[in-house]
Amino acid sequence: MRFKSCHDEAEVSMFCPRCKAEYRRGFTRCNECDVPLVFRLPVPQQESFEEETKLVVVRTYNNKLDADVDRMTLEAAGIESMLRSDGVSVIRSFPMAREIELLVCSEDAYDADQILNLDLRKSS
Repeated sequence: MRFKSCHDEAEVSMFCPRCKAEYRRGFTRCNECDVPLVFRLPVPQQESFEEETKLVVVRTYNNKLDADVDRMTLEAAGIESMLRSDGVSVIRSFPMAREIELLVCSEDAYDADQILNLDLRKSS
């Protein structure tokens, strides 16, 4: 027997995972969906970080040192960032990154740009 609402929660122990109907103890299949009942409804999965967040390039570098300094500057300001490189080339036996991109979440791009544009060497 299927019912939509329950006044005595102790009697409700099974659920249809498809239509979310509640069933009393003893029922094993949903009368409408014909699927096995479960003790708990599945928790909806949250979207992954990659699906929720769009990353944008805020700077491009020719060397890893400058890229790391700016990445750490953003980290100190509370802005998460990451570096992306398309590989390494070798010039006269010295490895150099071809191009290194500094990426941040699109909603942090403006703040990151403003922070990286600050010239802290100027005296007040």
